[in-house]
Order: sequence, then C-alpha cells, then structure tokens
Amino acid sequence: MKSVFLTLLAAVAACVPVSLHADENLFGFVYGAETLPAGHTDVYQFITLRTGKDAGSYYGWDFDTEVEYGFTDRFQGSISVENRYIRNRGVPGLDDTSHFTFGGVEATGKYRILSPFKDGIGLALRLEGGFVYHDEVDGLLEHDIYIAPTVILQKNFLDDTLVTELNFGTEWAWGKDPAEQYYKEFSAQGGFGISYRFARNWSFGVETHFRSEWPMFNLFHNFEHVVVYAGPTVHYAGKKWWATLNYDFQVYGTGVDERYTTQTFAEETRHVIRLKLGFNF
Repeated sequence: MKSVFLTLLAAVAACVPVSLHADENLFGFVYGAETLPAGHTDVYQFITLRTGKDAGSYYGWDFDTEVEYGFTDRFQGSISVENRYIRNRGVPGLDDTSHFTFGGVEATGKYRILSPFKDGIGLALRLEGGFVYHDEVDGLLEHDIYIAPTVILQKNFLDDTLVTELNFGTEWAWGKDPAEQYYKEFSAQGGFGISYRFARNWSFGVETHFRSEWPMFNLFHNFEHVVVYAGPTVHYAGKKWWATLNYDFQVYGTGVDERYTTQTFAEETRHVIRLKLGFNF
C-alpha cells in the first residue's frame, strides 16, 4: 500500500508544472548559460546594499533597472540604468557624505553556444560595456568607459533540480580619474554557484565570487587588491516573475597599504546583500 501511495504521489508531482524561465537568475552575482527565447522581453530590478568598513559607518545602495530582449533563441541583449545612494560617516579615506547620484548606463549581449537542457552542458559568451558617471565607493565623479567579456559554463544534475554555474571574465576600464588616482584599470573576476530546487518553485544555494584589480593594465607591478565573497542565496520562481535574495560575506581580501592582511576595505565592504526581481513578458 505504501509503495502504491508513493507511486501515485510521484506521478502527481511529475504532472505539476514547475515555473522555469530561460534567463532566470538563481544567484546574486553568478550568471547562467541560458538565453531568452526570440521575441521575449524581461524587466529586472536589482537592489544591492554594500555595508561594513574597517571603521565608521558605511552604506552604499545600488539600484539597477534593466530591460532584456531575446533577438534569437541563442542571442539576447539588454540595457540598464544604475543609480546610487551613498551614506558614510567616519570611514578612513572617505569624506562624510549622504547623497543620491546617477551611477551610469550599461549594455550587455549574451550568446548561447550550448544549452544545459539540450546539450548536457551549457556554454555562453557574455559581453558587457558601459559608462560609469559616479563611482560606487563614494559616489565621486568619474568618466569610466569599460568592457567586460565573460565565459559562462552551466551543468545541471538530478533532472535539472541541481544547478551549477561557473563564470570567469575580465574587465578593461578607461577614465577612472578623478575619482581614483589612475585613469585605467584591468580586472579579473569570476564566480561559482550551486543551487538545489528543494520544493516547487523554491531553490536554495551558495555562491562565491572574486575580483582582482591592476591599475594601468600592469599585471606585474601595479597590483591593487583582490577580494573573495561567499554566501547563501534563495530563489523563488512564479509564473510570470521570479525573485532572488543573496547575502555575501567577504571571506578573504588583501590590498596595497591597508591595515589588514586578510580583508580589504579601500573599495570593498564586509557585507553585500542583493535582491533581484525579474518580470517575464
């Protein structure tokens, strides 16, 4: 009797639709390989809080509004506008401030080479470019033009209930001054995430991501800092919308001329909290 009941329960569960969206973001900072179907549009709202310095009180809020469109089943593009609210008091190296400012604009294209659902492994190339008008540390004026290519890998397991994603990319930026002492910078960045769908429409996972910077494109003599974040993420997928909440803690960091050898605070924070909302059309 018990085996019959379990068989019926499994059959019912298999018939219950699970909301899956092509470019659903399971993580706060790690990207997946899937793209939007041709002709489909998504609207995203990202809200990020960066807080916790080595001293003083610091709160950096980022508000990123993005529109994404599927040009083909393999290629999607997006454009977004970012605004910031910065408030800090008594932070070493920063002036006390409390102001709302325009952050900048960015455009992104992603091309899917392989699908994790059809090909067994997902592979995509992502290219982001943008213009940053005020920096994210203190909201200072800069004229930063950047490009950031990224390679995305994705592998699913257990009938697509367990998802793993791996990213690695670089960023080339010009116009960092006058917010910073140099005008160009090279960065290496990436991340890894693993998420499990433990209930209908609900997923839980962990992710880690890093960033390392070299001013003046000099990888041998001008190292500035490296930071590694890690933390949990929870995701909910509805029929026409989804939400992801992520918390990351700075597990390691080091920078030039900083007080600590295992954490960096000149440009980074101890805590990062990100809420992502996606609406499907």
